[in-house]
Amino acid sequence: MNEKKSFFKSFYQNLASCFTSSIMGITLARMAFSEMMNDGLFRLNEGLPFEGILQFFLWSCILSGLTVVLTEDIWFGKVMLLWRLAVLMLLAVAVSVGFAIVFRWFPTDLWYAWAAFMGFFTVGFGSGLVVAVIKTKRTDRRYNKLLSDYKSKQKEGLQ
Repeated sequence: MNEKKSFFKSFYQNLASCFTSSIMGITLARMAFSEMMNDGLFRLNEGLPFEGILQFFLWSCILSGLTVVLTEDIWFGKVMLLWRLAVLMLLAVAVSVGFAIVFRWFPTDLWYAWAAFMGFFTVGFGSGLVVAVIKTKRTDRRYNKLLSDYKSKQKEGLQ
């Protein structure tokens, strides 16, 4: 039961951060590159349509599920974190490219649109990776301190 609770808590936390950051990223990209982004998901100056928001929500749900399954120690705890992150990156690229093609997020026949997409994807994934590493190091530091406190108490109790 605790693993299920942990999964859903992590999933919703990831979903909130993924969805929020994707909408903010799209908004900032639209503001920065308004001249180039007049096709696909952004129809001129109409802004992000409701269908686009729902597409990003579905995309965020899938990526959040993949993130929790691959990074939490619930199912793949014995697999090295580096391998889990590599698989996560490949799956995230595949899901993102699939969504971009199926939902025509940008003109897929233009090379510079793909270059911008991969650039934004790399920045977004890299930012998430940095946050994950910082979180892991903080958690590791906290648990190591608890372990050393426990060991020192055990030593004191034996003497």
